[in-house]
Amino acid sequence: MITPADIVTYDGYNLIVRPYDKLGRELQQKQVRTVEVRLVDARTISAEQRRKIYAIIRDISDWNGDEPEFLKEYLKFLFCGEKGCKYFSLSDCEKSIATEFISYLIDFCFYQNICTRDTLLNLTDDINKYLYSCLENRKCAICNKPGEVHHVDRVGMGFDREQIVHTGLRAICLCRNHHIKAHENENKLFKENHIFGIRLDEYLCKVLNLNTKGKSNGKTTKNGA
Repeated sequence: MITPADIVTYDGYNLIVRPYDKLGRELQQKQVRTVEVRLVDARTISAEQRRKIYAIIRDISDWNGDEPEFLKEYLKFLFCGEKGCKYFSLSDCEKSIATEFISYLIDFCFYQNICTRDTLLNLTDDINKYLYSCLENRKCAICNKPGEVHHVDRVGMGFDREQIVHTGLRAICLCRNHHIKAHENENKLFKENHIFGIRLDEYLCKVLNLNTKGKSNGKTTKNGA
């Protein structure tokens, strides 16, 4: 059973809610001991989020030839099916839903190798998810061209990169040109584009064919080659 509820109070640990429906019978019959809590974002989609969504949909439309209005509804349908959420309108949906939808559209473009008029770095609404997706899809975080892994926590000279455990190290995906610039002046490149390295998890290491097992033969260095 799913029912909405109002938050009465929260002290940092205990959350007290007042459900809209009477739950006594359900609680007794099903011996309910735990619940799932979904926080509803009271904020609504911003004009900037709406602009980003329509810009990406326009680029997808240019790629496959479908009308933007049809694509908007079709992609929303796919998104709702994958995320298990209800249909939403881009006129007044939750701000968090809009953020997730933008990330979904970016993933779609990466997966389908869709060229966009502007780099998707300028259209993302969640930089962490964007940088993760760039690594997952081997797309440059700056220009979206095919990319390669740039280690922010770099392996020191003299160590076998294949033997180093990469899980937990920070990395970012960059094309060859931006990779070279990163080695020349990483701080400047990152600051200019508002990007940074993210921690590699086991999934990313697997996708990128990076070692996740065994012991490191040496230490990592912050500014190694």
